[in-house]
Amino acid sequence: MKIAERIVMVLLVVCFVSGAAWIYFSVQVKQQAIHDSVARGDFEIPIATTSPEVLPEDWQTIYPNVVPLTIGGVPVLASVAESLGDRIKGLSDTPFLPDNVVKLFVFSSAGPQSIWMKDMNYALDIIWIAKEGKIVHIEENVSPDSYPESFSSPKPAWYVVEVSAGFVAANGITLGEEVVLPSAGE
Repeated sequence: MKIAERIVMVLLVVCFVSGAAWIYFSVQVKQQAIHDSVARGDFEIPIATTSPEVLPEDWQTIYPNVVPLTIGGVPVLASVAESLGDRIKGLSDTPFLPDNVVKLFVFSSAGPQSIWMKDMNYALDIIWIAKEGKIVHIEENVSPDSYPESFSSPKPAWYVVEVSAGFVAANGITLGEEVVLPSAGE
């Protein structure tokens, strides 16, 4: 009986080791298949490229909260970016900017205030403004293709306004002109 018991024990150990080896190698083959799929790009996260089309007359769905602003005597409506997240996003991924709407960036201190064209779909004119409301620098017709280049004012600015390309030329906006900013309560 002792020999029979030993044979059964050896067979059980062989079965257990064989089963464990089979499971281990099956998992390894499955993991290798997953690694190969990832390397081929089978698991890429699809990027949503189609969003509902917004018509120009429905611009308020993109820019819902606007305040009045005057740039060199030209009245416009400003979508304000006060938080860091809003300033970083800016006009990225927006389909258009209406002629009478601008993006106003409010910074907490004077400085060169760098602006880039990351994920932009159209060209812009960029206007830097000192704390007292005078235009200190202008960049016209900045193309989305300029990214990752950034644009800054050589003079300290407290605000930046992005407008549709051609706005500065069409309205004769020049350095030193006044920008009437919204009051804190507006």
